[in-house]
Amino acid sequence: MRQTVIVIIFLLVHLGVDAQTNENIIAIGKKYTIYSDILKEKRTYNVYLPPSYQRSPHKKYFVAYVLDGEITKFQEVTGIARSMNSAYDLKMQIPELIIVSVENTDRTRDFTPTHALNYLDTENIGAFANSGKADVFRRFLEKELMPQIDSSYRTLSKNLIIGHSLGGLFAIHCLLEAPQLFSYYILIDPSWFWDHNYIGKRTREVLKNKKDLNARVYIALANNMSEDSRHYQWGQEFYAALKSAASPGLAAQLRYFEDEKHLTVPLPATYYGLRYIFDGYELDINEVLKKPSLINEHDSLMSKRMGLDIRSDENYVNTLGYVALNDRNIPDTAVTIFEINAKNYPASVNVWDSLADAYMKKGLTGKARMCYEKILALQPDSADAKRKLEKL
Repeated sequence: MRQTVIVIIFLLVHLGVDAQTNENIIAIGKKYTIYSDILKEKRTYNVYLPPSYQRSPHKKYFVAYVLDGEITKFQEVTGIARSMNSAYDLKMQIPELIIVSVENTDRTRDFTPTHALNYLDTENIGAFANSGKADVFRRFLEKELMPQIDSSYRTLSKNLIIGHSLGGLFAIHCLLEAPQLFSYYILIDPSWFWDHNYIGKRTREVLKNKKDLNARVYIALANNMSEDSRHYQWGQEFYAALKSAASPGLAAQLRYFEDEKHLTVPLPATYYGLRYIFDGYELDINEVLKKPSLINEHDSLMSKRMGLDIRSDENYVNTLGYVALNDRNIPDTAVTIFEINAKNYPASVNVWDSLADAYMKKGLTGKARMCYEKILALQPDSADAKRKLEKL
């Protein structure tokens, strides 16, 4: 497997002279190539790992699969996800994500569920001659790429797909024909026009008889009224079909971006889509500082909603503890917050060290000693823990 580092290079201009140094290079992920026996070709994909991946060896992550995943799209989605999860900035709107963006070779072939040559009322479009191989591309994802990702990284069992235009059409096709692949869908102005709204007709057929769909679906519609109002109409009809479906585990939200066109809607749609998919994930800082037990209540609620064991982010909760300890000067609250974090992440040296700080501020040296002993049990060569124990 060939891999290269993907970088964003910022060129600093000073007095009209370009300067490039190592400090200007920020690596956000890696590029990989896999040969697909199903597609009979090489396929390239990019992978972003969140900041905690290396330092939290037991943590597992949701994976977001991004279609049309060339470098610009990879940077866009990664930047949004990273901005929405930053313990340092006290932003925790979504969990950390592994992002896998799949680059194209023939998107019309791969993303379209039927062979068709029409666009709205225009027929015999030569560019669509190779259309209709969505099931083949889906098998590539299911049988080759996704197993490769799951075997290479620590992943959770529920995946997210983000698709725009024909990519959104393909994501809907997966929801209807292979719902086991993804649990969460961000559909950005899908190509409803395809094959005279084939996907709308197929949705009604599938939902009529299927009662066990479990998915959370976000639909973004752009303002394409100047081209054809049917884009909006078909999107609304699809949303109505999901809302009236007999599957109790199927949830959906639609947002119409009146100020965005088809090609400008992906950025805001990705942000609001992630907010919807992980609705409720964000902890209210001020409320937690008043009532730290809200962390446990939040985790219980999110675990039930997501169908997984969800625990509030270790680094974020740790930061809240230090806000209580140092900024707000409420050490009792800080102790409670750190104790919750230690219970959630007992194998983390960092949480025990932070809890010891809080105990020391309250003068509870015996409990602080216990924390340092925990650290040494986890990390026997910790010079810092040995030094602090000697002082005690």
